[in-house]
Amino acid sequence: MDSAFRKAQALEAEGDRASARDAYIAILTTDPTHLGALTNLGTLLTYSGFKRAGRLAYAQAVAAHPSDLRARTNFAAALLDAGESSEALAQYEAALGIDPQSRDAHQGLAILHARNGAWEWARAHARIGFAGQPLRRAPALGGAPRTPLLVLLSAVGGNVDTERIVDTERFACDVLVAEFYEPSMRIEEYPLIFNAIGDAERCGEALARASSFVETRNERTINAPSAILESTRVRNAERLATIPGLRVPRTREMMRAEVAAAPFAFPILLRSPGFHTGEHFERVESPDALPAALAGLPGDRILAIEYIDTRRADGAFEKFRVLIVGERLYPIHLARSPQWKVHYFSSQCSDDGAERAFLAEMSGAIGSRACETLERVRATLGLDYGGIDFALDAKGNVVLFEANATMNLFDPGPDAAPERRAAFAAVRVAVSELLDSRAGDRA
Repeated sequence: MDSAFRKAQALEAEGDRASARDAYIAILTTDPTHLGALTNLGTLLTYSGFKRAGRLAYAQAVAAHPSDLRARTNFAAALLDAGESSEALAQYEAALGIDPQSRDAHQGLAILHARNGAWEWARAHARIGFAGQPLRRAPALGGAPRTPLLVLLSAVGGNVDTERIVDTERFACDVLVAEFYEPSMRIEEYPLIFNAIGDAERCGEALARASSFVETRNERTINAPSAILESTRVRNAERLATIPGLRVPRTREMMRAEVAAAPFAFPILLRSPGFHTGEHFERVESPDALPAALAGLPGDRILAIEYIDTRRADGAFEKFRVLIVGERLYPIHLARSPQWKVHYFSSQCSDDGAERAFLAEMSGAIGSRACETLERVRATLGLDYGGIDFALDAKGNVVLFEANATMNLFDPGPDAAPERRAAFAAVRVAVSELLDSRAGDRA
């Protein structure tokens, strides 16, 4: 078994992932509890995009080797990535029972607590997990040489999910956690820096550190921290409001005790800063409903947002998303729902024909005027990578929901409509071309 395992590792080091996968599976056919095969297979599958299969391998490693620290932290990280927070917490706590100073466990717990709005817990775990060692090298994948990138991240989340948009077959992403960078640290030059700290409301400290860091560097930077800092919901409402054809909801950030005096008519929208995908985001119909809504929102400060009704004649709500890559916009999806809070993967009604038309020819689907408005939004944002969520009102105006760098790209899967597959592929290719171009400029 040792010989077979070494051979499988050699195949993986050479970049022959398919053969390495088959070799690990052959070992597990004979010994389903082989720790090295389970761990390496889980990592290989995860970095190849088969995350659910990777989780299954990690779960088997934990079941067979409950006292192995790496098995616990790998499984916990996979669960956290899948959004299974309570299960991830249990695995991280078990890992700390094995080693109370486990950096991997504390790093994962920092992200987990930040997602729940427990900022003090998040920062406490981040200090243990990242302090003194904020740089993590990309895993070796074997095969052809890859272009190295330095990716800047925040310890408390709010980051662009670079794993979904960057082709890891072509680019090796070393990660620097910005909050814990110190000027005394020596970090070699890279062809390119990708600032993946995307949430200006959550990551103020990280963006300030990242800004100081890039000012001392010679490399070009994707998504300058200064551009990210300008992309809060409040700042966007101020600077985008004068764009022709764009309706931007008025937005105020205030202490929760001040929300009752927000200068908006009911219904109003309330949300906790620093959260996305509908988390901690409520529509409040009347002043009487304010106390209950506020009680369910974490944090001392609250965003009060003007509600703009975007219902269509058939009663459905729509949300379009376009992604920004370089100086172009790419349509990526259209969601429809009977509820005001529209999210693509939880939409309760759909119009596949409308989405296919939007993906195939955005200008024909939403009109050239709306496209011109979106181009002005893109130019004002100044982002190299980001996204815009919006709807259209009855007059064809663009109603802005959100515009920032934290928009994720999800693989629609092999059974998705050809237009969705093509839209996903187009963004991935565009990101690779952007990185190649900027890295080439540096060279």
